[in-house]
Amino acid sequence: MRHLDTADRRALGQQLELMKRQVLEELRASAPTAELLSAGADREVTTHADEAETERAADVHLAEIEIDRTRLEEIELALARLSDGRYGVCEDCRAEIPRTRLFAQPTAIRCAACQTAMEAHHRR
Repeated sequence: MRHLDTADRRALGQQLELMKRQVLEELRASAPTAELLSAGADREVTTHADEAETERAADVHLAEIEIDRTRLEEIELALARLSDGRYGVCEDCRAEIPRTRLFAQPTAIRCAACQTAMEAHHRR
């Protein structure tokens, strides 16, 4: 984390906190919709198309909630790394992650080269 000065760490911390607030707000906003979708399962459906559309909408909504939960976890882990001095170090090669990458992707855990290699490996 030597490549990040105090101002960088403060700015990245603020960016992560803002991201966290946004995700929490999205999760709070989606809670009533999730309740309505589960309650909607009890209502009478007039056609199979209506039933399929209701199920599809519920599946999409639940997938969006899961994405938000994953984002929240990534943000919280980044904040923890920032707090304990591990932030900005690639988990694979232990090199410093360039500050430009961190400002573009504050939750990054790998340098661009290691991230590309990991994604290529997963595509196989």
